Amino acid sequence: MRPALLALSFAAASPAFAAKPAAMLSPQEVPASLAPAVARGEAAMEALRNKLFARLNELIVQGGPVSAIQVCRSEAPRIAKEIGEAHRVEIGRTSFRLRNPSNAPRAWAASHVSAAAGKKGGEVEPAVLDLGDRLGLLRPIAVMPMCTRCHGAVDGIDPEVRTELGRLYPQDQATGFAPGDLRGFIWVEVKKR
Repeated sequence: MRPALLALSFAAASPAFAAKPAAMLSPQEVPASLAPAVARGEAAMEALRNKLFARLNELIVQGGPVSAIQVCRSEAPRIAKEIGEAHRVEIGRTSFRLRNPSNAPRAWAASHVSAAAGKKGGEVEPAVLDLGDRLGLLRPIAVMPMCTRCHGAVDGIDPEVRTELGRLYPQDQATGFAPGDLRGFIWVEVKKR
């Protein structure tokens, strides 16, 4: 199921949006000329979400959450690259509380990501920003119950998982989340044409 794109934010530099600089637009207001790019970006985000969730779930069932840590650490960047190439986009994950510093928000996304800190996943709408010749899309990631095995309250995380996270991510900021919290975003940069 593809979630509806609920919000668009466009820079004043685009003549079509001169009357609404940085306006939040409904899906009905998406210009037909940008719909194919938005659809390609959304399809890539859905593919990444589905593939990562399936792989994480598979490894948690097989070997517990310690084995699943490697999905986010090693497999996710490769999966994102493959999906990006298949959909002709750049794609990744980011957050306001990072586990992996290489997932820092892109400059165009930083203020939106920061403003969403501390919110529930259901309170944050997807966003599209006009980047000139490209669009930047952000889709919120809400914490699911299985996510708390690595991202939950520190005292609730299995000691073996805490040890492995500490070894791999000495500057980890990505704990203390509860189901329903906003964990971060999937981001996409897609050419308009």
